[in-house]
Amino acid sequence: MGAGFENTLQELSTRPPGWLLAPASGDDPGEGVILSTRVRLARNLRATVFPHRADETANRENRGRMAEALDRSEAFAVRARAALEDLVWSDRRLLVERFMIGVGLAESGHPAGVAFSADEALVAGLNEGDHLRLACTMSGFEPGLAWERIDAVDDALGDTLPFAFSPDFGYLTVSPTAAGTGLRASILAHLPALVLTDEAEDVLRRITRYGMEVRGVFGEGSAVFGNLFRIANQLTLGRSEEDIINTLFSAGRKLVEYELEARDTLTREARLQVEDKVHRALATLRSARILALREGMNLLSAVRFGVNMGLVSDVEKEKLDVLTILVQPAHLERREGRVLNPSERDVLRADLVRSSLA
Repeated sequence: MGAGFENTLQELSTRPPGWLLAPASGDDPGEGVILSTRVRLARNLRATVFPHRADETANRENRGRMAEALDRSEAFAVRARAALEDLVWSDRRLLVERFMIGVGLAESGHPAGVAFSADEALVAGLNEGDHLRLACTMSGFEPGLAWERIDAVDDALGDTLPFAFSPDFGYLTVSPTAAGTGLRASILAHLPALVLTDEAEDVLRRITRYGMEVRGVFGEGSAVFGNLFRIANQLTLGRSEEDIINTLFSAGRKLVEYELEARDTLTREARLQVEDKVHRALATLRSARILALREGMNLLSAVRFGVNMGLVSDVEKEKLDVLTILVQPAHLERREGRVLNPSERDVLRADLVRSSLA
């Protein structure tokens, strides 16, 4: 790994992604319930096998072709790029914690890569399951804008890269469920009121009727914590991009409606208990000397809930959103410059949160 990317990783560990603090529009149709929107396209090169079936030479050659196209793309505007095999596990994990790559790419055993724009909103994963996975992440509830931005990048790259496409099946992908448009659209939702009222399971089951699936914070196979849920479309074959985006918007609006109704219920029926939970959480965060990840995420969730409910006035919601990323294990290790055991991470996490919320 070159010194340039080493410096980039060090810088990333100390600050939030640019997109997180840059709302794309003036209003907030997500009502503070939807933290972010992510739209991803899967693309494969024509006349070559998928990465998991290719040999090392072919994967390196394909990665080089895609990297060259990305470097030339004004629509993408690459800020940094790296080969994944040059990164130690904790640095790969840092990219997962920033929603840049999935766990599958981080664990890749063949030549793979990542490239991203200055604001980290645009990310390209090279040789994951598919040859190229383009993603756009935006703060708040912005499926339409996220789609417009990634569509422009896809069009520009399609002029120089021969993507595998079938007149009958659309874009060909390693997973049959992603064939057709190759579009995966998701939102990250904060649902503390639904969890507190024991309605989350039922509501999320209803949301799946829109053709959605529920995942953990970092995507498929990851854990749910901090009352954060990722909602994504299941199928792409036989559906247009517009249909997928509109369905996500409808499902998201319904999810927001359910969460706000649950907050109203708590305000009417259990306001004192909610206030107690919120202020206990804030007091713990401001005084804790040891803070495990799951506990910290749950406490940050409670305080964020309090801010949204108007119960906390001296903490900015954006600061809490930033902390949910910076307290992750790989971020703490990169900031410290060494591998940490869990106990050391818990101490550093408490220090970071305490100083941020002092």
